[in-house]
Amino acid sequence: MLYLSRPARVACLLLLCLPLLILFPHSSWAHAFVIESSPTENQVLDKSPSQVTITFNEDLQSAFMSIKVTDETGKRVDTGKAQLDPNHKATMEIQLIQGMKNGIYSVNWRALSADGHPVNGVIPFQVGSGSNAPTHQATAPEGSGTSRIDLIAVRWFLYIGLSLLFGAICFRLFILPSISQDKNRSEQHKQNQRPFETLPRWTKLLWSGYGITSAAILISLPLQASWDAGVSIREGFSFPILGEALQFTGAGQIWFIQMILVLLLSVTLIYALDHSISNRQRRLWGYSSALLTLCLMLSKAFVGHPAAATHPAPAIAADFVHLAAAAFWIGSLAVMVVCLPVAGAELPVSERATLRQAALRRFAGWGIAMVAALLATGIYGAVLYIPAPSMLLNTSYGLVLLGKAALLLVMLVFAASQFRSARQAASKRAAGGLRAELSVGLLVMLLTAVLTHLSPGQAPAVPFEETRPTGEYNVTLAVSPNAVGSNEFKVSVQDSKGAAVSGIQQVTLTLTPADPDQDQQEFVLPVKQQQPFRSQELMTSEGTWAVKVHALTASLDAVDAEFTLHVGGKK
Repeated sequence: MLYLSRPARVACLLLLCLPLLILFPHSSWAHAFVIESSPTENQVLDKSPSQVTITFNEDLQSAFMSIKVTDETGKRVDTGKAQLDPNHKATMEIQLIQGMKNGIYSVNWRALSADGHPVNGVIPFQVGSGSNAPTHQATAPEGSGTSRIDLIAVRWFLYIGLSLLFGAICFRLFILPSISQDKNRSEQHKQNQRPFETLPRWTKLLWSGYGITSAAILISLPLQASWDAGVSIREGFSFPILGEALQFTGAGQIWFIQMILVLLLSVTLIYALDHSISNRQRRLWGYSSALLTLCLMLSKAFVGHPAAATHPAPAIAADFVHLAAAAFWIGSLAVMVVCLPVAGAELPVSERATLRQAALRRFAGWGIAMVAALLATGIYGAVLYIPAPSMLLNTSYGLVLLGKAALLLVMLVFAASQFRSARQAASKRAAGGLRAELSVGLLVMLLTAVLTHLSPGQAPAVPFEETRPTGEYNVTLAVSPNAVGSNEFKVSVQDSKGAAVSGIQQVTLTLTPADPDQDQQEFVLPVKQQQPFRSQELMTSEGTWAVKVHALTASLDAVDAEFTLHVGGKK
C-alpha cells in the first residue's frame, strides 16, 4: 500500500491550488535595457551637452556601473565617475566637460541589472551639423544570451552539494525511521540503533555535500564580481573588486549571509554526529542542520530572476520551494544509490532486499510530495518568465526550459518503474533504475544552472489599434510598437459616416497605470498636420494603462474616449 505522508498531502493540495497561484499578478522581463537617453542614439546636437543620462526599464545596482564618453580620437570628455540619480535609481548620469568641439562622440556604458546580470552598450551622438553623422547602433546587452561557463559550473556544483546535503539529512530524519518501523525490529535493536550510523557511506555522503556546497559558495563571489565588473577572473579576487561587490551588490550581501550559514551548519552537523550525546539531542541538531540548509536555498532565491520580478515575494517563494523539492528528491536518490547497496555490512543478509523495498515504498510518498511541489512551482515559473507560448521555441531560455521539462518527465518514468519494481521485489532492476534516475536528475540540475544565467526575455510587442464610438464621433487610437521605450501614438477622429473631422483644435492623451506606484502621463498631440495626429512618446513601464483621449472640435465640442492599453516587452 502506498504511504502518503503529511508533506505529500500538503504538496498535492498546493498542486490543486495552482490556478490561484497563476492568477497572481506577474510580469516578464529580460535583463535591464535602455528606454531613454540624453543624448539619444545618433542624435545631432547644435551645441555640446552638459551631461549624459541613461534611463533603464528597472532600477540598477550601484556597483560596477560606468559611463565613458569619448571623442573620435578616443579621448575622454566626461568629468569623472558615473552615478545613479538619487531620485530615480533607474537612471545613470555623468557630467561632461565644457566646450566640447564639433564631432562624433561615443557613450560606452555598463550597468548591473536588478537580477545581477551586467549589461553594456554604446550610444553614439554628434555635436554640430555635418555630413559625418553617426550611424552606429547600440550594442546588444551583455548577458542576454549565453554566460560564462565557470559561473554555470559553480551554480551546478552548488545545486549538487545542496542536494547531497539536504537529501542525506532528510533521508535519515524522515525516511529511515519509517523503514525501521516497517521492518518491525525488536525494542532492544531500536534502542541500540544509532540514528546517524545505520547506513554505511552516509556520513561521507553528508560531508561531501557540505564540502561541495561550501566550496561553490566561497568561489562564487570572486567569479560573479569579475563578471559584473567586466574584468578578468584573476582581478575578481582583488580586494577592491570584492569590496565593491560586498558593499554595493545584492549578490555580495547574500554571499556574506551564506558564509555565516555555512559556518553555523558545520557546527550543527558536528553535533548531529556526536556519539557522546543522546539520540534525541542528535536528532534536534539534525533538524537544525536541515533548517540551515533550507535557509541557504532561500538565500539563493534572493538573487537572480526572482528578486528582479515586479512582485518578488511569490517569485522568491516559488524558486525556493522548487529548489528544496528537487534537492530532496535528487539527494534521497543519491543516498539510496550510494548507501543501500552496501547496507548488508550492517544488516543481516535476509534484510537487504527488504531494506531496499521498504526504502522505495517509503520514499514514494515523499516523492509524490516533491513532484507535486515541482509541478506547481515549475508551471508558475514558466508562466512568469515565458508569458508568450512562442517564446518557448524562439528564445534560448524557452528551449532550455523545454529540455528541463523533458528530463523531468524522464525522471518520472524512472520513478514509476522503481516503485513497480519495489512492489515486485525486483531489487537488482530497482538498483539500476535508481542510478539512471539519479543521472537524469543531475542533468536537470545542470539545465537549471544554465537557466539562471539566461534572460527570460520579453513577450513580443504587439501594436495596438482600436476604434471607440463616442456620441456622433468615432475615435481611433493606434500605438506602435506598444513596448517599453519610444512609441508612436496616432489618433484619428471621424464622424458617423467615417469621414475625418476637420478643424480639430486640441488632442490630449492621459495615460493612467494600473500599478499605483507608477506615475500618470499626459501627452498633447500636434493638430496642425492631417489626420491621423501623430506623436512620438515614451512608455516608461510594462503593464496595463487606461488611456483617455480628449479632443476639441472647431465648435469646441468635447470628444472623449477611453481605451485599455496592455504594454508588452521591448522588441
